[in-house]
Amino acid sequence: MEDLVWLDSIPSELRRPILICAFSGWNDAAEAATLAVDFLRKKLNATVIAEIDPEEFYDYTMIRPQVTLSESMIRKIRWPRTSISVAHLDFVDRDLIFVKGPEPQLRWKRFASTLFELAEDFEVEMIVSLGALLADYPHTRPIRVAVTSNNPAMADRYGLIPSSYEGPTGIIGVLTSWFDKGGIPGTSIWANIPHYIAQTPSPKGARALVEKVLELLAFRIDTLELDFATTEYDRQIASIIENDDDAKAYIAQLEAARDMEQNEPHSINPGAFEEQIESVTIDSLTEEVQNFLKNHRNE
Repeated sequence: MEDLVWLDSIPSELRRPILICAFSGWNDAAEAATLAVDFLRKKLNATVIAEIDPEEFYDYTMIRPQVTLSESMIRKIRWPRTSISVAHLDFVDRDLIFVKGPEPQLRWKRFASTLFELAEDFEVEMIVSLGALLADYPHTRPIRVAVTSNNPAMADRYGLIPSSYEGPTGIIGVLTSWFDKGGIPGTSIWANIPHYIAQTPSPKGARALVEKVLELLAFRIDTLELDFATTEYDRQIASIIENDDDAKAYIAQLEAARDMEQNEPHSINPGAFEEQIESVTIDSLTEEVQNFLKNHRNE
C-alpha cells in the first residue's frame, strides 16, 4: 500500500469492520453524501489514521491545492485529501472504517486497489458507499433513497434489489465492483436531491442517508443535530421561494407529478433512480429557480 500515508499507529485488530465511503464531486449532489460521513465520523468519535497520497490520483488544475496562512503569516499548502478514519463502537461488536475525499481524476484502478488492500488487511466484511444525485423532485417531499447491491448474498441477506443501471459511473461504482470481484460484498445508498437547490448543502439528504446506514447496520445513534439542521433547511428554502410565483408554480408541478407516482414517497426503483444521471435536464425555468435560490441563500 505504497500510496497510503499513515498518520497514527496502525490498528492491530478491528472487530468485523465495515467500510463506509463518500466522495465529493460527481457522486455528491448538494454535499449530502460527504455531510453524512462527516456526521457519522463526528458522532462516533472516529480517529483519522491514514491518508491517500494525492499525487498519483488528482489533476491539480481541476482540484487545486489551497494556500492557508497561520497566525504568524506562514504560508502552507493544503493538498486534496482522502482521509481514512476508524470508529471503535462500544455498543455493538463492530468497528467502522470511513473513507472520505474528492473523487479522483486519475488512475482509478490503482486507487481502488489501494483501498481494497487496506480492506483486506483489516478483514473488512462489507463496503457501503454513499452518494447523491440531482433529480426533478420537490424539496417539500421526503428524500427518496435507493439501496442497491448486485451481490447475491447481500441482496438476499438485506432484502436489496439489484441495480439494472447501465451507463456512466463514478468512483463509487468502480469501488463497489472492484470489492465485489475481490470477495468483499458491497451496497450503495443513493439519495435524490432537488436539482433547483443543488448549490445549497443538504442536511436533509444527509439525514436520509444516515438513516439508511443505521437501518442497514442495525443500530441507532442520536441524529438530533441533523434533525434540527433539516428543519432549518426546510424553513430557509420555504422563506426563499415564498414571494416568487414562478418558483412556487414550478415546485407545485413537481409535487403533482411525484404524488401521482406509484412508489412510496421515500422509495424508488434503483434502475430508474440511477438513470437520472443522464435523464435529468434543466430547462430555462429550472435555471431561473436555481439562480434565484443561489442569489438568496445568504439573505
